[in-house]
Amino acid sequence: MYIKNPNLPTGEVSAVAISCEAIKAIDTLHLKGIKTYITEKNPILPEPVCSHTDLQLFHLFENRILIPNEHLYAGELNKNFNTEQIGEKLGKSYPYDVRLNCKIIGKNIFLNKKTIAKEILEYAESNELNIINVNQGYTGCSICVVNESAVITDDESIFTAAQNFLNDVLLISKGSIRLNGYNYGFIGGCCGKLGPNKLGLNGRIESHKDKNSIIDFLNKHNTEIIELTDEPLTDIGGIIPLMQK
Repeated sequence: MYIKNPNLPTGEVSAVAISCEAIKAIDTLHLKGIKTYITEKNPILPEPVCSHTDLQLFHLFENRILIPNEHLYAGELNKNFNTEQIGEKLGKSYPYDVRLNCKIIGKNIFLNKKTIAKEILEYAESNELNIINVNQGYTGCSICVVNESAVITDDESIFTAAQNFLNDVLLISKGSIRLNGYNYGFIGGCCGKLGPNKLGLNGRIESHKDKNSIIDFLNKHNTEIIELTDEPLTDIGGIIPLMQK
């Protein structure tokens, strides 16, 4: 069954999209019976993040997925989903690498109007989503979805904006999430929902200096942490839930 509302599964997740470089997390997901659609390295993007899922696809709803026009997916993603190419080209520098990087949460969509693909903006407008414009171009990377009304972010502009539209927002510090080639990664880039009350993490929550605040926040929202590897939290471009049981 396709997930109707992006990032918000109502049942146990049965398929996700994830970077080819998240080898240990992929193995763990397979052991849990979760199918993985792998995003391979795209040479159009900056080398350290060229396989990151949240730069290479955007889940609109159910079986509809937007992808770059320079890099077609081979195999099962095209077979099982309605993939559509955006018109704008990706590139190796900001803002050309973030055309697909935003987050739908219920009837809200967090994005930067200056950097996002026009297809996403048009979809949001035509489907009457509440468009929350923020300064952060790496919007999707910067948001960990807990539920329809609660998120965790490490970006102050998103934190300020989200407080006006969501019931509960936790702001955490930057610097505790690894990202090869950069000083640090983002909270949204190391996680993804694996069920309505389950959050998968690419790494150990204990490696984050704000671990106590994060654990308390997730406990408050009845959300279980599923650690997919025993390494420090690492940004892999997110774990995007696509199908559920």
